[in-house]
Amino acid sequence: MTRDEDTAAQALARNMHRIRTEGLDAATDAGIRLLQDPKAPAQAKSATINAMFRASGLFGKQEDEEELEPHEMTSAQLDRAIKKQEEKLRAAAAGKDVDGLFD
Repeated sequence: MTRDEDTAAQALARNMHRIRTEGLDAATDAGIRLLQDPKAPAQAKSATINAMFRASGLFGKQEDEEELEPHEMTSAQLDRAIKKQEEKLRAAAAGKDVDGLFD
């Protein structure tokens, strides 16, 4: 099957794989170069730091908080995780900054 014959799902899967591999590497390299550039604007550095910390999971996590997969959670942990996601959805729907720098 050629790219012209790909289904939308196949094209999406192929490109998501590239984004998660090649794209992630390129974005990380570009972000680090920007942070090391003494002439880069402070606002660009701040946005890059914010994005990198978010991507690494450093915002909104406690030091000792372990990220569990749903199949590893107890029913109480699942309930808390669901409530937390529902709160985030409500906040986002209300136009509030979800997972902001000072949350």
